[in-house]
Amino acid sequence: MMNTGDKLAVRWRYHAGHGALVWQLMFTQGGTLVGQKRFAGSRKALFFCIDTAIGKVYCDDYLFEDHLPPPSLPEGWFTVLETTLGDLVYCSACQPDSPEHQGIWAVDFRGRGVVWSRPDLVFIANLEEELLACRLSSFAGFPERHFLLIDPVTGADTRLFGLDTLEVNALRSEVVQEEVRQQVSLPEFVTEGMGPERMALQRVGIGAATRCECIVQGTMTVAVLHEQSRLTGLWDSSLKVWRSDRLVYAETLEEGAEKPALNNFLLRNDALYYLKGREELVCVAPL
Repeated sequence: MMNTGDKLAVRWRYHAGHGALVWQLMFTQGGTLVGQKRFAGSRKALFFCIDTAIGKVYCDDYLFEDHLPPPSLPEGWFTVLETTLGDLVYCSACQPDSPEHQGIWAVDFRGRGVVWSRPDLVFIANLEEELLACRLSSFAGFPERHFLLIDPVTGADTRLFGLDTLEVNALRSEVVQEEVRQQVSLPEFVTEGMGPERMALQRVGIGAATRCECIVQGTMTVAVLHEQSRLTGLWDSSLKVWRSDRLVYAETLEEGAEKPALNNFLLRNDALYYLKGREELVCVAPL
């Protein structure tokens, strides 16, 4: 949780490059942030890794296609970050014309690269001590999933379950949500009801008609306000942070955009992370 200091200041900034869209962020237990940035023009998905404390860039423009088998989607465009454990980040590719993911690659983005890979498996869940995965097959034309546990450090099989069982379902029911595991607070889109976010915004003078997303954490209220021009139909998005009822930080995220800049900020521990112009990642923390 953010501490009780009144002043916030930029801890570091990272620019992903002209035309980039910062697409996905995850945090490791080793103190790094790993993100994916996409370039629609070239259909490239590249990865970066930053020290969260000082903003040191360990890795930038990491191209994942070198580690994907030939049948996978071209250019590493459809790749995702699944989860993290220790210093490792676990990535998957997406199957063509399907929401199903395929393959698991354990990557240390601080310099070691791919530590192990299992292109034959589909990631299911992070159980901390082990990863739950499955192997896809078919029988008489019907798809089947054969479940197993693998070692997160080596990728080796540790236990086979076969087809779906009560034990597998029990394991899945105990999985902790990824944002909870990574100690991340995500914004809620505020409606006209009287939830804690709406009540916090009313205290600082933001009316119910304002389109906004909000995170309330202790005495801290963080909101992104979205305003649409009646003349042009374009959107402006601005970030505001209050400590109790006092404004302590403000920033314009985007102006004159075709769509509002939704879901572009989060809180983790004592830091606020947000996207400015979709290309720049900014970390703000108490002085």
